[in-house]
Amino acid sequence: MINLFQPSLGDDELALIKNIFASNWLGKGTVVKDFESGFAQSLASNSNRFLSTTSCTEAIFLSTKLFNFSKGDEIIVPAISFPSIGSAIIESGSTIVFCDVDKHSLNVRAKDIQKVISDKTKAIYITHYGGIPCEMDEIIKLCNQHKILVIEDSACAVRSFYKGQACGTIGDMGMWSFDAMKTLSTADGGMMFIKDTYKRIEAEESLYLGLPIKSKSGLDSSSDNASNWWEFEMNRTGRRAIMNNVTAAMGLSQLSKLDDFIEKRKNIFERYTKELENIGDIRLPPTPEFEYTSSYYFFWIQTEHRDELAKFLLDKGVYTTFRYWPLDKIKLFSEYAIEDYPNSDYAASYTLNIPLHQSLSDEDVNLIIVSIRDFYEQL
Repeated sequence: MINLFQPSLGDDELALIKNIFASNWLGKGTVVKDFESGFAQSLASNSNRFLSTTSCTEAIFLSTKLFNFSKGDEIIVPAISFPSIGSAIIESGSTIVFCDVDKHSLNVRAKDIQKVISDKTKAIYITHYGGIPCEMDEIIKLCNQHKILVIEDSACAVRSFYKGQACGTIGDMGMWSFDAMKTLSTADGGMMFIKDTYKRIEAEESLYLGLPIKSKSGLDSSSDNASNWWEFEMNRTGRRAIMNNVTAAMGLSQLSKLDDFIEKRKNIFERYTKELENIGDIRLPPTPEFEYTSSYYFFWIQTEHRDELAKFLLDKGVYTTFRYWPLDKIKLFSEYAIEDYPNSDYAASYTLNIPLHQSLSDEDVNLIIVSIRDFYEQL
């Protein structure tokens, strides 16, 4: 089966992990700090605003705490978003307010947001669909006018840039995913950017039991001849959601290969664009008019024959799917769907994600393209 996503891991990652095992320090340490700094540097950003964690979902949940979402707050969410966003908002006690998206790019636009802003609106979550940035100038301008926080779900946009600025670093907070299906994979893991330096400190403490970030471990304190080194204080409530040296070592290895990974994905994306053009009723991903760089995480087509094509490709050994099923259609979130979202409905009916990852061989890509052509020839 040709997978929709697939990590690229091997001996390089194993060698670094072996070094971690030999060090006898598997938990959070200097390797994590090196990965945080390296990731920030790869985005031409200030490493002091970056913080690793166990997943992008953890960062999303943390955002509701950092910005004190509570009952009475309204949080705007594009209908096509990752479900963790909806879950985090519900748990915070605040209210989801869905908005529509562009039916072809699946990205939210300023005009979609404008329609649902109220005097209770506190924040919006932006998803850069498939690694292609949203129109951030217009969105930031609108949100600044209404004093609305902008939080960027950049899980799919690990090296995407909008007019030279990294996606995830444009709003008040951003987060990335390094799970097993992502371009840069640490098996599980995530990173966040927090613009406010005080909230960055709060986040680091919240992710490690609420302990002050400058606290020494009991072992270090005992080495300093401190008495009762087992005593400690807490600045706030917290949980344990920190990256460790093992996953960070994987991340450092992956980071050194990221340019090559994205270049391979770009080549496949461009080949699909060239060879699937003018086939049947297929509509290809639109190209934004603004300056941008994509991570090429998704390639999607839109067709009235989506369901039949998906089954045809599955029979050929090609796995496809649609990401992401609209949140307003999920029973858990349906009570917040107070109007229709026709563009999201269109996308959900006609969009198909086809395999795009750096482990695809030329033969794999050929099979996918030929199979799609064969499907339309038999219609």
